Amino acid sequence: MSRVQSVWPTLRLGAILTAWKLYRSDWFTWSLAMLVSLVGIGLLQGAFLLLLRVTGLGIFGGLVGLGHPVGVVYANILVGIVVYGLFLGGMMRMAVRQIRGRRPRLEDLFDISDVWLDLLLGSVVVGLPVLIGWQLLVIPGWIAAGLLMFTFPLIVDGGLPATAAARQSFEALRSQWVLAAVTHLVIAAVAGSGALLLGIGLLVTGPLYVLSIAVLYTEMFLDPLAPIWRKPHGVFEDEW
Repeated sequence: MSRVQSVWPTLRLGAILTAWKLYRSDWFTWSLAMLVSLVGIGLLQGAFLLLLRVTGLGIFGGLVGLGHPVGVVYANILVGIVVYGLFLGGMMRMAVRQIRGRRPRLEDLFDISDVWLDLLLGSVVVGLPVLIGWQLLVIPGWIAAGLLMFTFPLIVDGGLPATAAARQSFEALRSQWVLAAVTHLVIAAVAGSGALLLGIGLLVTGPLYVLSIAVLYTEMFLDPLAPIWRKPHGVFEDEW
């Protein structure tokens, strides 16, 4: 194998512009998917908080610490991470399929029956290092988020289990960890900028997060110069 093939492609911020073009081509579907995701995350987290308050009043909550305010906070954060990961996985599958030439459909958001367990595990595998990193002066959290940003597309498209997907993402990006951290931070900032418009703008900017990472993922793992022997199993399989 040539030396060129052993080098991972370099990340580029221009992926955000490509993501914008993809969003504009099916803006209604993407905005609707974002709305459904936000509502779904809110409802599931709300239901869990209600459950915590009910169980926290009884002996069960007292025994496991659910009645303590700190326990409620951390339990809610963990559930939020897991729920977010499920919807993120669905949207990531939508994005990769669009890049492969299939128009995004709202039902794709819920087409995760084959990977839901790995998405749950992946949410924890990614979420905990990022959360801990944020507690350590923030910057380590940015670095962790950048290095692990391909975990979800590697699960839903690459067919890898959660831990293997996280390891694959780390291996692909560790040589450019600074660029990965900066790129992910910029993508997240652009995606989150819609919150400044009373939150409504997230329906437009939110999908750019998923689409940008999906674009970078396909360039990193499907580019002909990417190291073939490191590509995840199933990444070339046509699903439709």
